[in-house]
Amino acid sequence: MSRVDLDEVNSMQRGKVHGPFFFENLVCQTNHKLTSKGVFLGSDPLKYSMPLLLLQMAAIIITSRLLFRLLKPLKQGMISAQVLAGIILGPSLLGQSKSYMEMFLPISGKLTLQTVSNVGFFMHLFLLGLRIDASILRKVGSKALLIGIASYAFPFSLGNLTVLFLKNTYKLPPDVAHCITTTISLGAMTSFPVTTTVLAELNILNSDLGRLATNCSIVCEAFSWVVALVFRMFLRDGTLASVWSFFWVTALLLSIFFICRPLIIWLTERRSVSIDKDDIPFFPIIMVLLIISLVSEVLGVHAAFGAFWLGVSLPDGPPLGTGLTTKLEMFASSLMLPCFIAISGLQTNFFVIEQSHAKIIEAVILITYTYKFAGTAAASVYCNIQVGDSLSLAFLMCCQGVIEIYTSVMWRDEKVLNTECFNLIIITLLLVTGISRFLVVCLYDPSKRYRSKSKRTILNTRQRNLQFRLLLCVYNVENVPSMVNLLEAAYPSRFSPISVFTLHLVELKGRAHAVLMPHHLMNKLDPNTAQSTQIVNGFQRFEQQHQGTLMAQHFTAAAPFSSINDDICTLALDKKAALIVIPFHKQYAIDGNVDHVNSAIRSINLNVLDKAPCSVGIFIDRGETEGRRSVLMSHTWRNVAVIFIEGRDDAEALAFCMRITEHPEVSVTMIHFRHKSSLHLDQQAGEENEFSEAHLINDFKSFALNKPKIHYKEEIVRDGVQTTQVISGLGDTYDMVVVGRDHDLDSSVLYGLTDWSECPELGVIGDMFASSDFHFSVLVVHQQEGESLGMDDSYKLPDSPPRTVDPRVHPRFSVEEGFTSIDLHNNR
Repeated sequence: MSRVDLDEVNSMQRGKVHGPFFFENLVCQTNHKLTSKGVFLGSDPLKYSMPLLLLQMAAIIITSRLLFRLLKPLKQGMISAQVLAGIILGPSLLGQSKSYMEMFLPISGKLTLQTVSNVGFFMHLFLLGLRIDASILRKVGSKALLIGIASYAFPFSLGNLTVLFLKNTYKLPPDVAHCITTTISLGAMTSFPVTTTVLAELNILNSDLGRLATNCSIVCEAFSWVVALVFRMFLRDGTLASVWSFFWVTALLLSIFFICRPLIIWLTERRSVSIDKDDIPFFPIIMVLLIISLVSEVLGVHAAFGAFWLGVSLPDGPPLGTGLTTKLEMFASSLMLPCFIAISGLQTNFFVIEQSHAKIIEAVILITYTYKFAGTAAASVYCNIQVGDSLSLAFLMCCQGVIEIYTSVMWRDEKVLNTECFNLIIITLLLVTGISRFLVVCLYDPSKRYRSKSKRTILNTRQRNLQFRLLLCVYNVENVPSMVNLLEAAYPSRFSPISVFTLHLVELKGRAHAVLMPHHLMNKLDPNTAQSTQIVNGFQRFEQQHQGTLMAQHFTAAAPFSSINDDICTLALDKKAALIVIPFHKQYAIDGNVDHVNSAIRSINLNVLDKAPCSVGIFIDRGETEGRRSVLMSHTWRNVAVIFIEGRDDAEALAFCMRITEHPEVSVTMIHFRHKSSLHLDQQAGEENEFSEAHLINDFKSFALNKPKIHYKEEIVRDGVQTTQVISGLGDTYDMVVVGRDHDLDSSVLYGLTDWSECPELGVIGDMFASSDFHFSVLVVHQQEGESLGMDDSYKLPDSPPRTVDPRVHPRFSVEEGFTSIDLHNNR
């Protein structure tokens, strides 16, 4: 045997020694066993720490990713996949082979993996704490307070009563009774970070149920933290040691909030002034994080405890929350955290579960979850929440994740839980969380609130002489000038006023909870507020110029882009909007070419088109090509065209342009595409009604006869080729073109154009206008399929002008909705 082989064989020795409470494994590892000498020298790489660690991490990450792909149709999360990966790679399955365990998970290799993964875990917990806005505790309503308390009190109190009954009935050994009591504390927990993660993964974070579950979970977690801290501090050998420990942990928390927090905020503000407003002092923050985590370990609590509360103390959102999440997320959450979660599976061994007390322990765990479910559901029904939503909320509160796994692993290492209890807890957690997530998806549909057979439309608003109510969605300040031009073209007037609602859409980064609130209620220290204020100021200037004819309310929504369409549709429903205008996902440079493509915005547009309670307009903004990106430099559109082929969407687009025809300074041209075969149908057409396309066309023709700026043009074409030629000939004649999204696809006018489309959400003609050959803005209008909505008359306009009212304010503006006149001179 060579010297290298001999060194590798004798590199590690293990044996049993007396520990403080039990027999412990003692591992002796030789020095200089970090990196392999190479296979060409006869060295076994897996006998060295670094190659073994890399193999373990790669196996865990690859296995968990594959399992996540397989479980995704069942709506399972990444945490469940990571635990299952540990179970598969651990003693429950592959670990039944002794040679495999000695190769893949020797005791020395397990220690290295645990150390590295714990570093990633406390950084991940720091990020979870960073996403929490501590001020939401003050905003928790009585409903969430009651449900949150019930969700913890029911399982904790009734579970312990059950243990007392079983202890006296079955004469349970003290150690088993103690483990069962601990499992009740774990089962009663609901963690705020875990709940918000589940809600985000299920795309319901910003739904009504998601916001309620967020508030309930933070109340429930407040109770569990207190109980866990007391449990950790006072179950010690000496009373004096417990008091001192509690004192020093309290001192650590005070130093985090009153020393570390001001220091980091001061460093961030100083750096933003001197270098870049979005830059953060990353390395000083990491140093503070490491010091706080070290002090936590010195005081006898896990490093993650101090890291979590340091994160809670810092402001969420940009720049700190967003910057730290961007820099640490990949390393901590994607690379290191899977190893930490998988360790819980690696420590799980189904074959260690004894039959003597396993049934009793499992029964208590399931009873605890049942109490939690029943308590949450009963409190929800008591708060007048619908039964279906109450059940969904109860299932959400039963979902557990990384915090509960961390707690169970920590208690197992401290011998608070024995191996049998730990195995049953992990297995039950997986089953309950997996079933709960799947049932929530089946029971709760956030779009049911605004999905109905009846839809609000522009055409319906015009026919019933109702106030035009418009929801404008913007992502940044650059969207404002063209949106203002769109409002100006819609011509708010004394007898045809407009109610406009602006919604600033912000992607949720660096914070855990979603936000949808009026602009004036936002936290002034929130960086998102500054950008929203710039957007609001642009619209307020326009509002000031149209006092009494246009009233606006301004909102901000911060949510994951995968579900922010729920905020758009909810606001449109609540405000009874007839049209939602959302920006196109492509941005155009000054030369007319595509400058930037945002696939997330495209997904939002598709979701809104699918679920909106009213008509939707996708706005292709080419203000950059016209050299106008400032409201102060705004140039009102003078030439607008509407493309009409046939179909309900074209009728909706024409109804919108009928408003523009009222503008005395805007020229409107209707281009009516017709096939030769349709000319003889004019004489055969039957009676028309006020809801027909023919009625709209005749109205527009009447306008064209009486107003010199209104023009009607008929284009007689044979097929799609001639249609394309006419559209290509528009050139730069117009400032904006309005077109319907869907047309009659059997129309000969579109023959040959329907075979291919790059952006189906724009329709056939709209997709043509999205090319770089055109330099004008485009509004693609889609009328939602459904019946005409039976509106009330609360927004009906008078047929004749009243004579005895204030000429500045129209009487039909709803004061109770919070519309207020804006005086910019007093708000500067």
